[in-house]
Amino acid sequence: MEFSAPESHVHLGLPALLDFHRGRAADEPLVLATVIATEGSTYRKPGAMMLIAPDGAFAGLISGGCLEGDLAQHARAVFETGEAVPVTYDMSAGDDLVWNLGIGCDGVIHLQLQLLAPDGGLDVLRRIDASHADRQPVLLAVSLGKGAGRIAALDAAGEFAGASTLHAGLERAARDWPDWRCRRFAAESGAEGDEVILIHAPAPVRVLVCGAGPDAVPLVRILAELDWDVVVTDHRPAFARADRFPAGCQVVRCRPEALGEAIDLARIDAAVVMSHHLESDAACLRQVARAGPRYVGTLGPRARRRRLQEMADCENLYVHGPVGLDIGAELPAAIAVSIAAEVHAVLNDRDGHVLTECDHDD
Repeated sequence: MEFSAPESHVHLGLPALLDFHRGRAADEPLVLATVIATEGSTYRKPGAMMLIAPDGAFAGLISGGCLEGDLAQHARAVFETGEAVPVTYDMSAGDDLVWNLGIGCDGVIHLQLQLLAPDGGLDVLRRIDASHADRQPVLLAVSLGKGAGRIAALDAAGEFAGASTLHAGLERAARDWPDWRCRRFAAESGAEGDEVILIHAPAPVRVLVCGAGPDAVPLVRILAELDWDVVVTDHRPAFARADRFPAGCQVVRCRPEALGEAIDLARIDAAVVMSHHLESDAACLRQVARAGPRYVGTLGPRARRRRLQEMADCENLYVHGPVGLDIGAELPAAIAVSIAAEVHAVLNDRDGHVLTECDHDD
């Protein structure tokens, strides 16, 4: 049974967790720490996760770095007993724990730590990895309360892994595929205190950068740091070289008019057109416009953007140009920050305003 998932790009930090899992032995048990609820001001929100190995190594952040080491200590008990345990950090309290951890914020984080073993749980990580590689979003179910310790995953194509008792509930939830990040509900058993948290894990954002010139290099670096899948294309041999860009980025050498043949544009979430050559940019924009990603940006002034849209026959398409946010950028590194920030804002339905203004409005 297949499900239709809406466009959603909330970043849970899963790429780092999946990389961590791939780097460990295939059958090595891990502890999964999941933020299941928060109160007040917290660094991460419900749905955030981290993985902890038996040797204390971990991946993922559930705070600004002040809680992760302490959580690794809590994980020891989970490895020893196999039982899921709740952990709460109250950063508003004035006790020694809070100050010893260096916490200065004012909120409460509720987490659950549970074991992912070879005979249960690790298959869910493998399912997420395979689904995201196929550009499929995933819906996760994590049991809380009396049923704590069960976990399952269902992707938008109907592929399932994990506890069979969670399968039916996931299928029902997925028929109305979520545009929310995280939700809690009573488990099917109806047992008092038995809950399930659903976490929507979209596939990593994929960004296309048309043009591999010197100013594309810092942009691609920033996009890669966001754990986004980046595809760079250029027809010039001196520029279309993988050694100029971060490992893991896909670099494709092709003529602009053959862009749609070399790259699956239907799987692109955002595109930045920046070859600095008018006809090449127009050829790329024409094909990108047909695919309709959520974000399209072009380098250069408004007059150039309008000319490109005329040449590409996409005057009705909303194109960001000049590309990026107004931060006074002039050199390539600053322009890259500006562009990456705008793409991130648009994909998350934000306008990129100054957050301090919100504080004055409270």
